Amino acid sequence: MHEGPTRMAVTHVQDIVSSFELFIPDDIQKIILDCTKIVGRRVFGEGWKEMDQTHLRAYFGLLNLARVFRSKEESTESLWDAETGRELFPATMSLENVHIISRIIRFDNLEMTD
Repeated sequence: MHEGPTRMAVTHVQDIVSSFELFIPDDIQKIILDCTKIVGRRVFGEGWKEMDQTHLRAYFGLLNLARVFRSKEESTESLWDAETGRELFPATMSLENVHIISRIIRFDNLEMTD
């Protein structure tokens, strides 16, 4: 094996979105969005605000970036802190919204009946 991008990555990645889609293709994103709609309504009722593909990508992007910072022993909450946090996190999505989406996208929610 050689280090660096694979041949597939080199031929399929033109920008950030196409890079993201190597990990979570559009059809999988659609399934996740459909499931969040069902589970979100079940958990939050009329208070559930449906997610779109942009919000889903932002959520996964923040999770990945948070993992980078957490690898340096930084707590997730501190990333959103007004004084010591990173501006990118609250500018993208509130920590409360991240927690809400995380509550909906859980493995134990995969058995859905509607």
